[in-house]
Amino acid sequence: MNGFHQSFLATAAWFSSCGLPGWLGLVLAGVVFYAVPLFAVVLPIAGLGQIFERKIAAAMQRRIGPSTTGIVGILRLTVNLALPWKAKAECNRLAERLVAFGPVALLDRLLTRTGVAQLAADGVKMIGKEDLVPSGVDGWLFRAAPYLAIAGAFLPFVVVPWSQHLVGADLSIGLVWVAAAGGLTAVAILLAGWGSNNKWTMLGGMRAVAQIVSYEIPVGLCMAAVAMWCGTLSLQQMVAAQYHPGVLSFLGWNLIQSPFMVILAGTFYLAAIAECQRTPFDTAEAESELVSGFNTEMSGLRWGMFAMAEYTETFLIGALFAVLFLGGYQSPVGEQWILSLPPLAETVIHVAIMTAKCLVAIWVMMWIRWTLPRFRIDQVMRLAWLKLVPLALVCLFGLALTMLLGARIEQVAYGRLLSAPSAQLPLIAWALSWLLAGGAIIALVVAAKRSGPPMPAALRRLTTAPARKA
Repeated sequence: MNGFHQSFLATAAWFSSCGLPGWLGLVLAGVVFYAVPLFAVVLPIAGLGQIFERKIAAAMQRRIGPSTTGIVGILRLTVNLALPWKAKAECNRLAERLVAFGPVALLDRLLTRTGVAQLAADGVKMIGKEDLVPSGVDGWLFRAAPYLAIAGAFLPFVVVPWSQHLVGADLSIGLVWVAAAGGLTAVAILLAGWGSNNKWTMLGGMRAVAQIVSYEIPVGLCMAAVAMWCGTLSLQQMVAAQYHPGVLSFLGWNLIQSPFMVILAGTFYLAAIAECQRTPFDTAEAESELVSGFNTEMSGLRWGMFAMAEYTETFLIGALFAVLFLGGYQSPVGEQWILSLPPLAETVIHVAIMTAKCLVAIWVMMWIRWTLPRFRIDQVMRLAWLKLVPLALVCLFGLALTMLLGARIEQVAYGRLLSAPSAQLPLIAWALSWLLAGGAIIALVVAAKRSGPPMPAALRRLTTAPARKA
């Protein structure tokens, strides 16, 4: 039992000792230790992710991005509210003089260049928009869909470990919880499409759910393969199973244990991007085709909740990818030294490492978005069922065969944690797996490339450099 959960139980007991019923004490302690921190940390993800993405898009397109909104508007509003007896023009001039003040000018320049002030402006704009409910909709379904989408995006974070001492709930079936809680998003999208009583939203919702359900299959197979390798469904135990003592801590990460793990990592990443409906798999919200799809009738904050859920899911994908394949919150080098630090320092370092891994994963998603064009819906479904699902099944079988032939089952001691009995490959077995399986994979890729259709002559002339004359 981790210290976080022990504090939760102690707080619940304290509430009960104050004369409150036991169930109410548990609820209040859950709000204090789980709900408030979760919303305080995860809620800003959507806004920060939006600014992050707009800056990346601007860099790729050789422009600045959000860089005009500063602190002037906030000061104008503050001065007008503080001095209601003065004319508005006079208040605005006073605010502009305040901006010219040294520290305020430095803060204004910082907020302008980073685009953080744009985050506040977008939030105020979204909250201030009128909440329209069209006539003829199913009121209960229409109103419940955005909240269900938010719940499906936030609940999986309960079992995501950020350090040995910081995890909401170290469930023994953590992966099952992630899959079950994340499935609420598909239900929310279906409710939004059906409850809007609009043929466009219904079609958009139906094919969005078809895409999500299809890509849940390869995602589930990848998670099952990692769970089989680590011998557990607990995310905290998976992190412990990837510990490698010594300087080069990354040698214990699942990603380099087998070439099958590399393919599973790529399959999981692509399928997870498609599951949260990001480009090039955003046919669920293709405005040019579907009039925004399932959320066509949503406005204001209801529409913003779906956008918030999408950006939160991207952060969840990064966290799961780190836990399953990149050692979770472990450092790539010197993890043994970090474990010797006091708990508070260790937690701060591990949270920073985990956050950095999540941000790298999100950066790659945004890189893909601003690089590749959108797939057609038939291409999206074909990729899931004819490519990713067979690939995940082959890798699952390959890992099972590797464990059967060459792996030994051991428990790994990691700090205060003891992993479940997990697969550990001797050096010779590890080298042979990379040699044989890696060679077979390369041969299959080469064969598939040669068996493909020939490149058109016009495209070959455009992509091939002309031969130099002697």
